[in-house]
Amino acid sequence: MPPLKTTVACPNCRLPVPVVLEQLFDVTQDPDAKRRFLSGQFNLINCPNCRFQGQAASILVYHDADKELLLSFTPMGLGLPQAEQERAVGKLVNEVINKLPQEKRKGYLLNPKPAFTLQGMIDRIYEADGITKEMLDAQRAKAQLMQKLLTASDEQIKALVAENDAQIDETFFQILAASAQAAAAAGNEAAAQRMVDVQNKVLAHSRFGSQYRERQARVEAAVRELQALGDKLTPDRLMELILKAESDDQVAAYVSLARPLVDYAFFESLTRRIDRAAGDEKARLTQRRDLILRMTQDIDAAAKARLQETAALLRKLVEAPDLERALRESAPQIDETFLAVLNENIAAAQKAGRPEVVARLTAISDGIHRLIQESAPPEIKLVNELLDLPTDAEAEAALQARANEITPELVSTLNYLAENLRQNGRADMADRLEKLYGVALGQVMAANWKK
Repeated sequence: MPPLKTTVACPNCRLPVPVVLEQLFDVTQDPDAKRRFLSGQFNLINCPNCRFQGQAASILVYHDADKELLLSFTPMGLGLPQAEQERAVGKLVNEVINKLPQEKRKGYLLNPKPAFTLQGMIDRIYEADGITKEMLDAQRAKAQLMQKLLTASDEQIKALVAENDAQIDETFFQILAASAQAAAAAGNEAAAQRMVDVQNKVLAHSRFGSQYRERQARVEAAVRELQALGDKLTPDRLMELILKAESDDQVAAYVSLARPLVDYAFFESLTRRIDRAAGDEKARLTQRRDLILRMTQDIDAAAKARLQETAALLRKLVEAPDLERALRESAPQIDETFLAVLNENIAAAQKAGRPEVVARLTAISDGIHRLIQESAPPEIKLVNELLDLPTDAEAEAALQARANEITPELVSTLNYLAENLRQNGRADMADRLEKLYGVALGQVMAANWKK
């Protein structure tokens, strides 16, 4: 069942408010439904009259065929008679059943498990993933700590971190990052920025933050080492770097950045070294080989899962009746991997002579670029406009004509982008940006001289 555009009474001021109502979350048909449900980003009320923000009360059904999980929830506040509740839930369940192939229609579909609260429904979904009640309670404690930190002063933050240092771990920062992302997606930039500020302060004062900075320094050193080698990086040289690495973090950096070189021949070579070694050295090399193998398996599994998510998202966008809305909802999932897959699909459709598919995929690509341009800072928008001009001379003239928009931030952006493009082999673009950088820098220096 697609989301329904309707109106509901604002719980605060009772005025009618438009809302997009989603009642069925079928993870089997829409993999993103789980993320949307667990994040609470559905059935949102934003009252323009009293500024109330919250969720509209509605009957909900959640389905995951892989886990044979079928849940329902009816808010008591709706005041529906039992028979009416059963009819509404039954209609949603029938829609689930009708979309399943015959071989996947099993007995659990005849008995949806009712949840008495929305939180209870969420807990059951987590439990099906193997997340225990104790784990959920620990996660809620971290979420409560995050809320305290968000309303605390700088001195209070320092004291709260000291008191709760044991709770501040990777999971805590994942909750904070997810909350910041949700706030940004909802257009609440102030809340998202506050979360980023708190994250930086907690990193500065916590034991986990100290460990994180040490790990980050080791990883950055490994990255610089690989970048310095450039084309001179060979499987043998990579082997020496990995075997001499002083920490698992360094090994992870080497393996992830040079994954194509860690192939069957690499493991054969490492195994020969192990066979020639003895005693402690043999044990050390064997342990390092096992670590590298686990890392490559994790990297490959993550890449496969990401490609599956990307393919599911692309199908969703291709089939979306309202592409603009679907793109805005999916914006947090659109990254370089998605854009690469999208471009590959456009090329494949062109080669196969499928103009209707090419048109739809191109519309998706154009919509994404519009979203990027809308959300880009002013200096990035200006740079994109300049790069769209046919020649260097026209771009330089356009920049000089817009001297009032040339800021120190624009100068820094031009310099950064030029260096980045040159490192990635885009010398043509880098050359143009360097020329524009010279024009912008000259304008800034002239303005400062006049002062």
